[in-house]
Amino acid sequence: MYDVLIIGAGPAGITAGIFAIRRNLKTLILNDPRSLPQIDEASIVDDWPGTMGIKGPELMEKFRDHAKKLGVEIKQDKVNKIKKIKGGFEVTNNEFKCKTKTIIIATGSKHRKGLIKGEDKFSGKGVSYCATCDGPLFKGKKVLVLGGGDTAVTYAILLDQIGADTSLVHRRDKLRATESWQKKIFKSGVKIIWDTVCIEIKGDKFVKSAVLQNKKTGEKKEVLVDGIFVSFGTIPTSELAKDLGIKIDDKGYIVVDKEQNTNVPGVFAAGDCCDNPAKKIVTAAGDGGLAAESAYFYLQEKD
Repeated sequence: MYDVLIIGAGPAGITAGIFAIRRNLKTLILNDPRSLPQIDEASIVDDWPGTMGIKGPELMEKFRDHAKKLGVEIKQDKVNKIKKIKGGFEVTNNEFKCKTKTIIIATGSKHRKGLIKGEDKFSGKGVSYCATCDGPLFKGKKVLVLGGGDTAVTYAILLDQIGADTSLVHRRDKLRATESWQKKIFKSGVKIIWDTVCIEIKGDKFVKSAVLQNKKTGEKKEVLVDGIFVSFGTIPTSELAKDLGIKIDDKGYIVVDKEQNTNVPGVFAAGDCCDNPAKKIVTAAGDGGLAAESAYFYLQEKD
């Protein structure tokens, strides 16, 4: 019987583990090996205090090393089912079953698809959602990045640095990205196609072209490309919460109070699976720490 079982090993989950183990709680983190935290896809992280220009995977490895040195148990296993039992919860995984007094859901989010004609057909065949993962494959080739937020802009800058002929396609006439990233992209070799959306992706075995449409004039044009990086933000991963009867809002986010409590006693949530508008590493980590503290006080009150 664990005191705290944490589902997810991103910034929220790992921070929750660190805080929980420091409270002398028997702690287990379960992480779906097929689920990559968003931070692991970040080419550069400039907004984590105390670091500048660190790679996302490198920062995440520091998180995990910290937790492991404190004694946090981390297993790579998918949670299939959570059942309420007397005194806590039973969690069923691929490899084993375990029991826990409390649960912290920190399952993060996943890429939002563009719902573009041909997108699914060419996924993995020129359509990608991760420039950090797939960018090197497009050196010397022509690519489009779709979107206007931080992730889209950083992807475009990275692809430009790799040596891809890169254009950013944005549906509005100004970017949503942080101002510091906007300055960098305007100084880069990235071309920006304003007021435009991609309405179709074409090809044979691989992507060959994209049909773009200007939102203001309605004009359509087909451009030859080798790759398309879709970056329209993320959607929360909250399926497990729904199965447990946890309240979910109309956007799919887990509803929590100011102490990260869900409506199910003993279950807390943290990070990007909750509706935190900032969607930053630091806010996810803060959520995780608070959730662990709330779990600790919940257990203290029950004893």
